[in-house]
Amino acid sequence: MDLKQQLEAQPAVEISAATDAASASDSRPRSPRDELSSYAWLGHIRPSDERRAGAGTRDIFDRLAQTAEPENWDGPFPGQPGDLGVLKHYVTWRFEQAINKGMVLSNADSQLSTFNTGLTTPRQDDIYGLFVPNNRPDREPWVLKDWRLPGDRQLETFPELPVPAAYSEDPHEYLFDWDLPLRFSASYVTGSVSHRFPAALREIPYGLELALETAVARARKMAMRNPGTAVPMWQTERQEVQLLLPLSLVNPGKPDAALAISRADTCYHGVAVVALDKAYNDARLVARPGAHWLSPSR
Repeated sequence: MDLKQQLEAQPAVEISAATDAASASDSRPRSPRDELSSYAWLGHIRPSDERRAGAGTRDIFDRLAQTAEPENWDGPFPGQPGDLGVLKHYVTWRFEQAINKGMVLSNADSQLSTFNTGLTTPRQDDIYGLFVPNNRPDREPWVLKDWRLPGDRQLETFPELPVPAAYSEDPHEYLFDWDLPLRFSASYVTGSVSHRFPAALREIPYGLELALETAVARARKMAMRNPGTAVPMWQTERQEVQLLLPLSLVNPGKPDAALAISRADTCYHGVAVVALDKAYNDARLVARPGAHWLSPSR
């Protein structure tokens, strides 16, 4: 299984009046364009079972996890232990953002290229991906050689080193504005996302609709009292920064899912109900989530 297949993620379910159920195109997972695997050969990717068993050869993602600040790269929610799925998702989209913004740089003789991963070591040194030309003409043009730190001799051949590619240059997009109203219609979403919520509520569709409306109102109230409740994420399908709010339908201290909201000129729109593991993955693209509801293991 290649990296692109490994990174296929469960999609958010869009809130739309067009249909009562998710269409076939909505239900298909969207793979990242995977610019990284097109740009460079990544070497052998160690299977999760080998990583869990401590067997096999460390791959490029093992080495990055060891170099960067300690973090649970499997994610805080139940998944596949040892997969490093959060890290793979992060690196793939971070590289795509860098290449789209012209921030994958080559040195003077074009024998090396590099990008800033946006990650740091425990000493807060930036971590760069270093590429060398692939000597196999039928394969990717580059090989991801390793991760390097400032002061590395090969990095010194670059006139300047790239900075991390931002997802938005507008800082307001990352912050919750409590002056803006939130528009959300539960009637458009309950049918297509009811599987994300407790069985008792699924048996009463109108009850689920009312519960969702209440949960959204309470989540907005929480964000008004503590703006840090709203967690920024990079919405990969829409290519925009959105904010995540917790949706708790049974236990007020335990979210069942997250609501993604998109900022317009005069309001926020609720655009998707997202499973918590996907919410964490997409939030981690922007920054390590600090809100307790989305990173309970912190």
